[in-house]
Amino acid sequence: MQIAILGSWDNDLNAGVYETAETAGRLIAEQGDVLFTGGSTGVMEAAMKGAKSAGGITVGMLPTESAKDYELLGRYIGIYIQTGAGEIGKLASLIHSVDGAIAIAGGSGTLIEISMAYIEKKPLVMIPFDGFTTDRIRHFMIGCKLDHRGYQDIETAGDAHSAVEILYKRLRG
Repeated sequence: MQIAILGSWDNDLNAGVYETAETAGRLIAEQGDVLFTGGSTGVMEAAMKGAKSAGGITVGMLPTESAKDYELLGRYIGIYIQTGAGEIGKLASLIHSVDGAIAIAGGSGTLIEISMAYIEKKPLVMIPFDGFTTDRIRHFMIGCKLDHRGYQDIETAGDAHSAVEILYKRLRG
């Protein structure tokens, strides 16, 4: 399968965010699946590092037409998809390319990705961290669906192991 890790490109997040992303990436690779990210630094780079540490394949969806032109290029990308579509434009290609996703912390770009995954009915699990998009969505969703359509439940998990377990259960169930 092709699984995305979604999250912020920031390089000043707390260590727990990076450790969670790295663990999730490693666990996905250990399943024998391909890890997709937005190809940036931060959460995405940490996830790709974890996948690479387990011998996994990593795909980075870049907003530019050339990797050398991307200022936020993450390390550990095995396959570059150079969309030329800009930061927002690359997100549709990312979501359409995967079977499911895990969102870790995140900012406004992650919010767009979560919405796209929801609309496309792609299984999604969030790992909330205080103050980030996933945490705010979790608080908003207590006792309700994301919107009136009720396409799917967006589940939350407390750590990478739980998130991967929940996601794969939904994908295989």
